[in-house]
Amino acid sequence: MRSLKVAVTAVMFATMVTGCSGGDSAACEAITAELKGITSKGMGQIADPTGLAKTYTDGAAKVREEGKKAGGDVETAANELAASMDDFGRILSSGATEVPDAGAFSKASTKFAEACK
Repeated sequence: MRSLKVAVTAVMFATMVTGCSGGDSAACEAITAELKGITSKGMGQIADPTGLAKTYTDGAAKVREEGKKAGGDVETAANELAASMDDFGRILSSGATEVPDAGAFSKASTKFAEACK
């Protein structure tokens, strides 16, 4: 249960540090909206690790897709963010007792926010 709360909290943090401006704002806004949606959906899945894992992996695919549309630094940052989300999903779906690395997610979120400035 603790790992699920950590995973959802990490995405909540990402939605707070992201901002949108510049030429890639459409992709940045779409990614930020996706992260907010994951947070909202994930809060209802705390007791369902399988469902939460799917939410993260599906969200990672959407983040990659939007990042690809922007290219450059936004794409690189989005790919790192998505990789972290995939890791969360993998850990949650495996039933492992390890806690997902919120630090890696936080770092990727900050890089994404910087790319979207």
